Amino acid sequence: MWRESRWAMLLLLGSLALASAQFNKAREHTSHHVTRLRHSRHLQGNTPNIYTASFAGTSPKLAVKDNHKPLFTECLTYRPTVQEEQPQGTYVFTVHAEDRDPPEMGGTVTYKFVSTPGEKERFHVDPETGRITTADVFDRDEPSREKEAYITVRASDNGQPQLDDACTIKIVIEDINDNQPVFDKVSYSESVPQDLPSGREVMRISATDIDDGNNSIVHYSLDTNSPDQAYFYIDPDNGVIFLNKTIDKVPGYKFKLSAIVKDMGEPPQQSSITLDIQVVESNKKSPSFIEVPDGPIRLKENYADFNAHIATVRAVSNIPEEKKLLFELVMGQTEQTNKWHTFVLESEADTAYIKLGNHLDFEKITDYTLTVRVQNNYNLAAETIIQIEVEDVNDNIPIFSEVRSGSVLENEPPGTPVMQVRAFDADGTSVNNQVTYELADPSDPFSIDSITGNITTLKEFDREEQKYYNIKIIATDNSESALIPGKHNTGQQVFRIEIADKNDNPPHFTQDTYIAESIAENANINVLVTQVATVDKDSASNVSFSIVAGNTYDAFVISPITGEIRVNNKLDYENITSYSLDVRAFDGLYEDYAKVIINIENLNDNPPIFVANYSKTIEEEKLYEGCMVKVEAYDPDIKDRNAPQNIHYSLVKHEQKEFLKIDDDGCLRLTKPLDRDPPTGYSTWQVLIVAADQGGKLGSDSLRSTTEVILQLTDINDNAPFLTNTEPVIWYENEPPGEVVTLTAKDYDSKENGPPFTFALNDSASSLDIRSKFQIQGNKLWTLVSFDREERKEYRIPVAITDSGTPRMTGVSILHVVIGDKNDNPMAPGHSNIFVYNYRGEAPDTEIGRVYVLDPDDWDLPDKRFMWLPSYEQRSPYFDVHSNTGMITMKTGTPNGTYMLKFNVTEQNEPIVPFHWVEATVNVTIKEIPEEAVDKSGSIRFINVTAEEFIVDEGDGTSKKDKLHHRLAKLYNTSLDNVDVFTVFNKPTVKDAFLDVRFSAHGSPYYPPEKLDSMVTTIQEELEKELNARIYMINIDECMVEKVECEDSCRNVLMKNNVPLSVYTNTSSFVGVSARVEPECTCEVESRIVCLNGGTPFADKCECPEGLTGPRCEQTSIGFHGDGWAMYPPPPACHEGHMTLTVTSHTSNSLVFYLGPLKYNPLLDVQDFLSLELVDGFPILLVNYGSGTTRLNNSVVHVADGKPHLIEIVLMKSSIEMFVDRCKLSTCMSLAAPIAPREILNVNGPLQLGGATIDFRHLAHQFGWQHIPTNQHFVGCISNFTYNDYYYNLGEPSVHRKADPGCQLSVSTAVTFGIDTNFLVAILVCIAILVILLLAVVVHRRRADAWAEKELDDIRENIIAYEDEGGGEGDAGYDLHVLRQMYDGPPPDQDGTFMHAPGVVGAAPDISGFLDDKKSVLDRDPDINPYDDVRHYAYEGDGNTSGSLSSLASCTDDGDLKFNYLSTFGPRFRKLADMYGEPEDDRAPHEESWC
Repeated sequence: MWRESRWAMLLLLGSLALASAQFNKAREHTSHHVTRLRHSRHLQGNTPNIYTASFAGTSPKLAVKDNHKPLFTECLTYRPTVQEEQPQGTYVFTVHAEDRDPPEMGGTVTYKFVSTPGEKERFHVDPETGRITTADVFDRDEPSREKEAYITVRASDNGQPQLDDACTIKIVIEDINDNQPVFDKVSYSESVPQDLPSGREVMRISATDIDDGNNSIVHYSLDTNSPDQAYFYIDPDNGVIFLNKTIDKVPGYKFKLSAIVKDMGEPPQQSSITLDIQVVESNKKSPSFIEVPDGPIRLKENYADFNAHIATVRAVSNIPEEKKLLFELVMGQTEQTNKWHTFVLESEADTAYIKLGNHLDFEKITDYTLTVRVQNNYNLAAETIIQIEVEDVNDNIPIFSEVRSGSVLENEPPGTPVMQVRAFDADGTSVNNQVTYELADPSDPFSIDSITGNITTLKEFDREEQKYYNIKIIATDNSESALIPGKHNTGQQVFRIEIADKNDNPPHFTQDTYIAESIAENANINVLVTQVATVDKDSASNVSFSIVAGNTYDAFVISPITGEIRVNNKLDYENITSYSLDVRAFDGLYEDYAKVIINIENLNDNPPIFVANYSKTIEEEKLYEGCMVKVEAYDPDIKDRNAPQNIHYSLVKHEQKEFLKIDDDGCLRLTKPLDRDPPTGYSTWQVLIVAADQGGKLGSDSLRSTTEVILQLTDINDNAPFLTNTEPVIWYENEPPGEVVTLTAKDYDSKENGPPFTFALNDSASSLDIRSKFQIQGNKLWTLVSFDREERKEYRIPVAITDSGTPRMTGVSILHVVIGDKNDNPMAPGHSNIFVYNYRGEAPDTEIGRVYVLDPDDWDLPDKRFMWLPSYEQRSPYFDVHSNTGMITMKTGTPNGTYMLKFNVTEQNEPIVPFHWVEATVNVTIKEIPEEAVDKSGSIRFINVTAEEFIVDEGDGTSKKDKLHHRLAKLYNTSLDNVDVFTVFNKPTVKDAFLDVRFSAHGSPYYPPEKLDSMVTTIQEELEKELNARIYMINIDECMVEKVECEDSCRNVLMKNNVPLSVYTNTSSFVGVSARVEPECTCEVESRIVCLNGGTPFADKCECPEGLTGPRCEQTSIGFHGDGWAMYPPPPACHEGHMTLTVTSHTSNSLVFYLGPLKYNPLLDVQDFLSLELVDGFPILLVNYGSGTTRLNNSVVHVADGKPHLIEIVLMKSSIEMFVDRCKLSTCMSLAAPIAPREILNVNGPLQLGGATIDFRHLAHQFGWQHIPTNQHFVGCISNFTYNDYYYNLGEPSVHRKADPGCQLSVSTAVTFGIDTNFLVAILVCIAILVILLLAVVVHRRRADAWAEKELDDIRENIIAYEDEGGGEGDAGYDLHVLRQMYDGPPPDQDGTFMHAPGVVGAAPDISGFLDDKKSVLDRDPDINPYDDVRHYAYEGDGNTSGSLSSLASCTDDGDLKFNYLSTFGPRFRKLADMYGEPEDDRAPHEESWC
């Protein structure tokens, strides 16, 4: 009764109080919104749900300066609920707090959660409306058991200081029927005696629903569809199954039943399970329990005796003389049915004991239902249920909520509410979870309500005396602790209570007068001028600043918060030189004033003004002395016009400075006569002149203005007229004499010196051929005779045109007259040749050329028709011909070969040419060219040669293309079949007409382009003479000339496609590969990973064989011994280049590498090169961007010491750097600037390592280089050569001489240095003895070898062992390079300058490549067996075209049976050469004719 009256009193007090008296400063809680879950039982029982206490009392309406705090007036009444499993964003309820202040003065309330950092956000509150929604999905059931959640919402106003209130609210999570009932067992199996009386219990089933309320109540039933259902019935409440009628089944029979359990929720959920009940003999009885607990067993949740018997059960087996029983504690599928083994069972004979297996927790599980099963030897069982109830104990300590601070205004009377504290006890019953509060220190000037936790003041506070208090609150629960015997559980928390400030002191400016000096009159808008400041003892007062006087034209604006004064409008010193502003500071109650003086600075802000406009008329092409025009301007900033104006005059247009100049007196003079006439002259010249004050000095604030001077030019007759008949005029043959064309002309002079014009044949047309056939009458050209086009196709007639000027001028123009063709001649049979390169065999349908017949007429195509011979039905399946044009089309998929096409051509042009027909033949050769040939091709760019001129036969019966083909085969010492000139196309430019030609050559592999191009360079002059054509460039490079194609970086990209490029002439046509170089304005391009040297790609890198250390399995080192070199592709032209290499040198003076031209080219203004050499052991770098050579030397680090040294070279537009061994100190770093104006290294010559193939002195003399690279060769090892992180594969140079890939020999040489001589001699003697023994064994075994019985050269049976898998393909792995004739002689006809250093090695006959080609032909032969076996090659005549190796006749035509080239293969092929080759007398040296 006392407790109820006490709670009633508290409720009364709560209704009279200022609701929710607690508040905090929002800025102290910046963490995101988080809620913390509480257990549902912590306020269970008679305790009312009080969340925020209220204090009685009313007060009169306060002024704004009192700054009321927001209040949750309905905090006690909130009872929010939300159903479980609802999606995020589900609405829960809305909180609201009242604040009596105006919205703009502290009355605007915002809401946020009070939480601890890191907690998960479960709800969301709208900061403006207080609307609360879910931010998570809740689950009331196992395993989460989220039955309720607690949130603390803070309401904060916008006053100064900011005041808060907080409200803690419990949100109940309502259950929904979202879980099906779960049976305690996965399956049920029982036995029943055959004579069991009806009505007796058979078995028990049990199910649990983890939902709450009606959703958890379950009812049982048997499925009526079960065939044996009639034998049994079930109690719907407890799941006991009884026998319904006498069993009439034989022992062993199994009843099949299905049981259903359904909950009482809406909508209901259900589950079903199959029951197996087996019939046993009548004498078999199931066991029965004789002792079980009478009622539920009650255990306190802190019960922890794991050895004590909680419950005892006894049973009898009902088997005579057999007492053995098997007890089992059935594990259910929920926690309440012992899913997690909270209880365990121990058995002994006919007794079983229940013990504790895990700790109990009333707050998790309040009761358990245990099923004990006993089974006898008949496998018959019985079950009983034991109920265990868990009792709550006081084992939880009260925990305070997240609110940790509060505040109260100073000068408030005692009893003013401060805040409410809340502590929660997680115990499950009201006996243990009721909390009371008390102050730890009774001397604190505050009091706390022991029930509600509301804190109030005991005195009036002064903030200036103390700003805050820390008070400790103790929360105690209401029963004896299970943790600390004899005491209650307590929790404590220290709370910080701040004393909030009131505005009771005026603000004061820090200065009476502020002065801002030298504010420029052209200051930008919003530029800071000065800042005023105040001091105020009150921390809560907000001082607002304003300008109240002196702000003329609103020139300035002041920030009301910071006091910053800024420019608001344009200032003008000429208008106002100084401002005096009155500034006010106001905090809402008190104010103060200060003076601000702003002085304006005069600036040069007016440009010069010209006094007049200027014009002048002069005669063209005349140079005038003195001033043509004198201009004048003055500076308005200088008030005295008679004072020096300090004006600087200049011309604006740069192109006019060639003809005009002006001085600072304004005198405009001619330096060169002006031209009035087009195309470079103008009748009116506009000269723009700029006047700059303050002398126009750079870096000054000089102002400028412009004026124009108009120069009118009078004309003189200084231009001869010219014909405007620029297009050819057609006059048909066989026409009678008549008028050809009306002549028209133009003169760049004025009309007074121009028309009318007179026309006449020029004196240069004095030849009888012109004057006897043409005449001019007035402005008409007439013919005097009838023309025959077959005699002459065109005439170029010089026409003299005279103007009417003074003096008269005459010009000569050429009139092009074409004699038009008429079909007046019969045709005759013709023959033409067409050669087609089919790129990768993928060419689409392609027009390859026209059918040619011999006909003097060449405009008569419309009169001709073209048909196949002997008939259309017998035409070639690979070609089509257009019947009207005679154009031949090669179809897609046309195989390699030579095709003779025959056509019937008819012509008719009655009555001049009667109907007739002739036969025409076209020889078409198709050759497939692989992609490797194009990728590794060399290239030449010719100038002023057309593609038609390049392929047409000349007087000697061969074309320029044929001559180039033969010359290249001779140069590379290989057969014509191994050389392909496959691309010919015109590349016209604005200035020149270029012809680009690409070619390839191969032995076994295709030769790299560096080898092809460098060798062509050696015969350039001879090639130009032989072809009668000028070479513009070898190795076509579109990036060669700087800034033509790209502003910065530039790289060449070979663009290829399978659409051929065709060149047509009458008797020959050429269809080549479309392969052209295009510039790409970048330096680095991402490309797919290609692993070299047998490496395997893995993810984004390569797995490399041992010894290959490059990122793409490159061989990263190469050695030289003083007489070798190696060539590699040049790097692209990059605006920034970073080159690194490691040098191990054994000589002090040598060339490390050279990158630059191989030959002087007078047609290209390009001399760029880069070289690194060693001089006295120190590195010297020479760099030439094309404007001059820069020399960098390092005299600190000695490199020629036999040790590896890292050299880094950085090439940039404005600087060149060289570092040795990563030393970045100024003493060992080399830095220089390149010679302007060129900025990028552009080279198309190869990168040469270890030495060079050219004479640098001769080359430097031609280019005019100031510094000359050395020709001394390198001794040592070069490794890890990179350019912009690209690793060079040094182990595979494009071409080399006496190089050592991998530095194997170099290392061997290096390791001998420093070894004792005697020790070295001993090692060499041991090695010699081992070599002698090895040779003896080898000689002995060779004598015993059966091969000795055969002639060494007779090796035709050598492939008989290749009958295993792979024998007929490229994977056979045989190496025939040992049969190759070694050839170290220099190429023929070497240029002397090129061969100053050791020459390029010529190409030897390649037997390996020859046999590979032969094998590939056989692989493609459709008549050969399609399986992987070459045993047929070992025997004569086995039914295939390959025959045997003794014949080598694997081609199909007679020409292939000539084996004259065998003599070039060396002595091992002497017998074959004698058997199949030509006689010695008929043999041409080094000629090859391979298939």
